[in-house]
Amino acid sequence: MSDTQAQPVATRSGGPGGFGHTVALLELLLTVGYVDGVFHQREHAFIERYLDSLLIVIEASGAGGADERARLRAAWQSHLNEQYARLQGGVAQLADETTLPSDPAHIPARLKSRAVALFRGLPAAEQTTALELVRALMHADGLVSPPEQALYEELLGYFAAAVRDPTAQTLTARAPSLTAAERPIALGAMQRLPLLAAAHPLLDPLEQTFSPHPVELQAQVALDYQLAVSAMGVWQRLRAVGDGLLDGVTDIARVPTGAQFLDRHVHVIRPTEPVEVIVVGDLHGCYGCLKAVLLQTNFVNRVWARQWDPTRHGDVKLVFLGDYIDRGRFSFDGVLRAVLQLLVAMPDNVFVLRGNHEYFHSSGGRVWSGVHPAEALASLSPHVPREMLEAYRVLFEHMPTAVLLDRTLLVHGGVPRDDTLAEHWRDLASLNHPELRFQMMWSDPEQVDHVPLELQRASARFGFGRAQFQAFMEKAGLRTMIRGHEKIDRGFDVVFDLGDRLLLNLFTAGGYDNRDLPVDSSYRGVRPMALTIFHDANGQRAVPWPVEYQAFNSEVHNGLHRRGPLLPYRYG
Repeated sequence: MSDTQAQPVATRSGGPGGFGHTVALLELLLTVGYVDGVFHQREHAFIERYLDSLLIVIEASGAGGADERARLRAAWQSHLNEQYARLQGGVAQLADETTLPSDPAHIPARLKSRAVALFRGLPAAEQTTALELVRALMHADGLVSPPEQALYEELLGYFAAAVRDPTAQTLTARAPSLTAAERPIALGAMQRLPLLAAAHPLLDPLEQTFSPHPVELQAQVALDYQLAVSAMGVWQRLRAVGDGLLDGVTDIARVPTGAQFLDRHVHVIRPTEPVEVIVVGDLHGCYGCLKAVLLQTNFVNRVWARQWDPTRHGDVKLVFLGDYIDRGRFSFDGVLRAVLQLLVAMPDNVFVLRGNHEYFHSSGGRVWSGVHPAEALASLSPHVPREMLEAYRVLFEHMPTAVLLDRTLLVHGGVPRDDTLAEHWRDLASLNHPELRFQMMWSDPEQVDHVPLELQRASARFGFGRAQFQAFMEKAGLRTMIRGHEKIDRGFDVVFDLGDRLLLNLFTAGGYDNRDLPVDSSYRGVRPMALTIFHDANGQRAVPWPVEYQAFNSEVHNGLHRRGPLLPYRYG
């Protein structure tokens, strides 16, 4: 995914001299060259020759003097090298993304979606040229691979469809006259929240890494086991009251205002008074990021103050979008332990959603992770009894997967596949369907209108386009979706802004000097972000803010760094 629009390879609107379509053609050719997993030297040479032919035309036109033409040639060559490097980085980032084990279709499917997006963004005349160039590029290395042939046929199909229906247009942002209830969440400018403290009595006792000493480790495991049981008990009590309340509800407006309940795996919040909702994206073992969020917002103290005197203190809630484990060094003994403690201590104010990393299964007498790589389980499993791992597996199965805050949906991944939505959607209770829940933990947005169903079926981590997002949100009667799941270097991004529908992406793990991350982690390129939703009678406003994790690189302010981690970190 790029920094700009949650994509694996970024696009640019123009290049040297402003030849925007040429830029898109070059990026299309580079993407096609990579779609079979091998960028052959002859394919790169073909693209170099194509660029040379463009430069010859520019020089033959006599535009500018010799110096100007030389400058333009150098600029284009630099641009090609830059785009090639960006593509390599994008493919490497896709390879770093979490998938189901043995899911080789993930990277080709994402690259195909990218190529389709670039192709469909070209004018018809340029599409003809693009098809000729793609076909020639495919033969440049002397062998047309099945992925290349399949992509070419797909591009040809889009071109033929456009010829049959030349009026078809790309879905763009709609700007109808909307009432306050119809508008998606408003976005405020990024703010900075200072740290209000460097420690907290709720967190200090939790900051203990797993010990290599068996007796001490046994005591730690016993406490974590009981914490997992207590967390499941919270959800069980909430479900005893809320299960079934979404049955037959096709519009959230039919849920009484003031309601707050958990219907199976879906939290519903319909506030009647102003409330601040702090939203935290993927944490991935970055305990310092979690601690910073809590102390920048003064969350725990504000909840305690409201519990003491609700007439003087406003309501505040905390939503986690999932992915507490893996990648970072403090998964089970840092992030997950603290998140569960917050839930148990403040069950009316803390909402813990399941991410795709919270997906374990049991077979052959062992507990396995459903994702790859899975560093947290690989690091812990040699040292704790199977009963502890089984407790985590059951805990994850009990985790809710969505929060409905009026017409804003908070979820880990995105929308379900087209066929799943058509088959299983009946009402808002359909968000509890196992297939929808699973797919909404894994899907990713693509900068296209529509990802073909066959591409969606090719990988568990599939893509969806603008039109598919629009269709799902209209069917559910929702305006805004806030999701995590994808690493974005800026930490926060507007993925789709369709006027009456909005998709936001949030990522809270990362930091270039974050000691919670391995030295070679790609997350060091991320500026971790969180956001606050201000909900009142006038609607909702979301304000993103950077996470000030650096203070918790210190042993003085982070007990997890005082002696650990002591168990070996394993790449699962």
